[in-house]
Amino acid sequence: MANTERLLSTSEILRVLNVPSYRLDYLFKSRKLKAEDFTTLDNGHRIYRQSDLNKIRQALFEVLAK
Repeated sequence: MANTERLLSTSEILRVLNVPSYRLDYLFKSRKLKAEDFTTLDNGHRIYRQSDLNKIRQALFEVLAK
């Protein structure tokens, strides 16, 4: 059975989560999210799976709760 999970661009992730790009950038720069845990295309753009949304939401919550 083929994996039909929808892939999302960074701009789609930002829109869905309603956060500015610097918040997502911070999560990667601070290693709250590890770039190697996400798919990066040959052109350097990161793409996300629908299931990655929960990881990103959790990391945002932890940072904003401090």
